[in-house]
Amino acid sequence: MTADRTGGTGAHSAAPDDPEQLRQEIERTREQLGQTVEALVAKTDVKARAKERAGQLSQALKEKTAQAKEQTTARAEQARGQLAGKTAEARSAAEPVQRTAQQVTQQVRQRASAVGAPRLGLAAAAVAGAAVLGIVLVRRRRRR
Repeated sequence: MTADRTGGTGAHSAAPDDPEQLRQEIERTREQLGQTVEALVAKTDVKARAKERAGQLSQALKEKTAQAKEQTTARAEQARGQLAGKTAEARSAAEPVQRTAQQVTQQVRQRASAVGAPRLGLAAAAVAGAAVLGIVLVRRRRRR
């Protein structure tokens, strides 16, 4: 019954004769055994493994949240730019309508002073109608 004292490494078939070699072999075996025990403890420590997994999931969630925030900010900026462009378009589309309304108002005032007060009401109604028509046209353009 010969026991293999090398720790099953197969490097030596018999125990070393030198006491220093024997001490080194014992130290290596202790280190290997310590590493094996640590690995087994880590595998059986469910609480620590759960904490580690929770930390990993938390980090992944934080990264995804940051990414979603960046995307949302970029989309909001894009929408702001588009809205600013549409606002400028609407204003430029409304300018001719406003100019026309002013011209009609001036013409009505001129004709009212030349013709008299009875036709002033009719002219005011025409101006109001033109303004309403202008507003309707501007709103339709905005919807497109």
